Amino acid sequence: MNLYSLLVVFEIFFLNNFFASGYNELVSVQQGIVRGRLITTSTNKTFRAFQGIPYAEPPLGSLRFQAPIPPKSWENTLNATEDPNVCYAIDSDSPKESEDCLYLNIYTPILDNDNGTKVPVLLWIYGGGFSHGTSLYSNFGPDFLIEKDIVIVTINYRLGPFGFLSTADTIIPGNAGLKDQAAAIKYTFDNIESFGGDPTKITIAGQSAGAASVGYQLLNQQNQGLFRAAILESGSPLNIWSFLDSNLSRSYAFDLAAKINGSQDFANNSYQLLNYLQKIDAKIIDEAATRIIIRPLPVIEVEHEGAILTNRQYTLLKDGDFIRVPTIIGTNSEEEIHQAANLTNLKNTLEKYEKTPEKFIPSDFIVKQEANISLVADSIKNCYLLNVADDEKMGHIVKFLSHSTFTTAVIKHTYLMSQYSDVYFYMFSYDGIMGNVNVTIKGADGVDHAEDPKYLFMKSDSSYSNEDLSKFPAEDVLTHYRLIELWTNFVKYLNPTPEPVDLLQNITWPMFSPNEPNYLDIDKNLIIRQKPKSPYYESWVRFYDEWAENPLTTF
Repeated sequence: MNLYSLLVVFEIFFLNNFFASGYNELVSVQQGIVRGRLITTSTNKTFRAFQGIPYAEPPLGSLRFQAPIPPKSWENTLNATEDPNVCYAIDSDSPKESEDCLYLNIYTPILDNDNGTKVPVLLWIYGGGFSHGTSLYSNFGPDFLIEKDIVIVTINYRLGPFGFLSTADTIIPGNAGLKDQAAAIKYTFDNIESFGGDPTKITIAGQSAGAASVGYQLLNQQNQGLFRAAILESGSPLNIWSFLDSNLSRSYAFDLAAKINGSQDFANNSYQLLNYLQKIDAKIIDEAATRIIIRPLPVIEVEHEGAILTNRQYTLLKDGDFIRVPTIIGTNSEEEIHQAANLTNLKNTLEKYEKTPEKFIPSDFIVKQEANISLVADSIKNCYLLNVADDEKMGHIVKFLSHSTFTTAVIKHTYLMSQYSDVYFYMFSYDGIMGNVNVTIKGADGVDHAEDPKYLFMKSDSSYSNEDLSKFPAEDVLTHYRLIELWTNFVKYLNPTPEPVDLLQNITWPMFSPNEPNYLDIDKNLIIRQKPKSPYYESWVRFYDEWAENPLTTF
């Protein structure tokens, strides 16, 4: 053993014996030794932060667009005391953008009575439409959640063309970003015990595209045994925006290359395309992606070793062919209320829909040949606008956009999944300042997309901060504590309300089932209700049953 190795061993031995084990800032993982740092929350609770731990090799050169491979070992102590690079994101100008971005952050509590007990783990996958997003501490600070004595893991994964380019064959099979997530889940399972986490008690969670990602990881049987629960906030693999048809994905791949060099002829050859794109500077690819309307998304892959999705996600859920673990899933009360921030645009949208009812038919709703398209369009239009007062019509268009873009798919996911697993459904209806969206309109509900994470994570970037809870109304802070209690109870006990407590108004959150579609309405009060978004959801089920071409992929 050389002198450096002896010094490292001594340092670990010294810290292990000088401090309680929870205070250790040096941790040994499979690849080497990691050095973290201590952070103190606004309530003076100290926790350990390990930021920028590589869970895969940098996906550079021949690894671009391909599945991740395990990270190499390192000799020197890895300094994990600040945010790592972020992945290239479409329409982003972050100076931290890099292809070398496959890192995760681990935040661990320091227990008051540390007897070596391993604690449950929450692994968070950020949203952003699969085209943007980061795991930066300023976006997803664990400070609030970690006070409930759980380990928090936040991960990066490749986005845009780097994460989701596909030629619909085995050359660039696609879903590299989802495979990154799976690699991060596996890395967490293999190493989290060194950080005080219990590998048998991992819950994967996410919001929007992060929630859809969680849904895709549930469909990936290679994850079997790596986590025991899931939380999906406002997203599902059944959402129209979470999936791209293979033909479109292949067209996108060649269109991207054409945007870089329009004179290059690839003869529709995937090998030539890959060879060309792997030699282009990443910034050039990133810039070209901003000039294409279509965004690369998860795809159904051709059968090959390493594929994680080879069948329709609707079929997999319907048949119970997924990892059956207890799940929390839900949506916000009006996911598209931000559309009402510009009333002129919203009025124009309403007029377009009224003038052309076919717009009411979602692009993934393939009408049967024998069906009358005008009848289908008018039926959906009437569901939202028939006998509605003029001053509420714009609100009802918002409602239609919320349902067709987000809510209906999430509810359908719940109905399908709850036939095989324990599922808790929620509707987040509390419209507070902490959500940071101040838009209302008559005829619509009030809570916009992406308001809920602001009640869970500490956010402290230049545009918004919730670090100081004293600046928010008491009802906001109460909702903040309630949401954290529900979510961390679930992470710990697989039950969001394991026993009656005053904070949660002594409610018991019942499970959802197709026969008893119970859900928790999270508003100023916590109320158990049935049939989320009724009667609209039931109408959509009827429309799909009567007029949509089968088999379905999304909903």
